[in-house]
Amino acid sequence: MSHRYAVGQVLEMRSSPHTNTRPAGPCEVLFLQSHDSGPVLYRVKPFRDRVERVVAEADLSPSEATRLDMDGFTLPLTVAINRR
Repeated sequence: MSHRYAVGQVLEMRSSPHTNTRPAGPCEVLFLQSHDSGPVLYRVKPFRDRVERVVAEADLSPSEATRLDMDGFTLPLTVAINRR
């Protein structure tokens, strides 16, 4: 079975039904994972998260978003304040 999507393509990632740590939203394909059997896997970088993830092809779908749409997107800044 071959990969349906290509490196650099922007896709919509579904949230994980098993954990709530994987948010849904647009992501970019970074790497096509090789496989002998089992699901087709991709390494992706969500635009709203700093963590790269390995995602099954079944959890990805084509997106209306483009890379140019996401270039201006910035993650919220978290500041820790230490009080003495």
